[in-house]
Amino acid sequence: MSEARPNPFWDFSLALWGREGVAPACLALQERRGLDVNLLLYCCWAGGRGRALADTDIAALIEAVGPWRARVVLPLREVRHRLKDPQLAPEGPAQELRERVKALELEAERIQQDLMLAALDPPEGGGAPALAAGNLVVYVTALGFAREAADQDDLAVLLTGAFPDMSLADARRLLPG
Repeated sequence: MSEARPNPFWDFSLALWGREGVAPACLALQERRGLDVNLLLYCCWAGGRGRALADTDIAALIEAVGPWRARVVLPLREVRHRLKDPQLAPEGPAQELRERVKALELEAERIQQDLMLAALDPPEGGGAPALAAGNLVVYVTALGFAREAADQDDLAVLLTGAFPDMSLADARRLLPG
């Protein structure tokens, strides 16, 4: 693989993904609501760097990554999920292939984040949890569904991962709904 260019959003995402509870919360929102994990992470990253996202920003990000996500990221994810089926092939070889597909999916996610970074001027200042929470609300509202308690809980976990000094109760208070 070629050397990837620096992407501070990717670096932030890797760090955030590794924090307690963040990965399961993001994956739950992805599975339950079809949310794009990269957009969730971008909302937190932008807010942490002082940028409030408008619905037009969310639309620009979705448009910028839509074809790549639909034609590359999601098909790779589908193949990886299908390789869990033991009826398709023996577990050993299928598991090895699944791990290789997972690595390709991760690389495709990084390319998606590069596209996102190029779509909007990157945020530059200091931010606050309230901005990140507002960005998350703008994103989920743009998709047109009412947030349920489980959604609120997962979004709050994501916020506490992005802002480790914040309590879960404070994160919940920042998420109207």
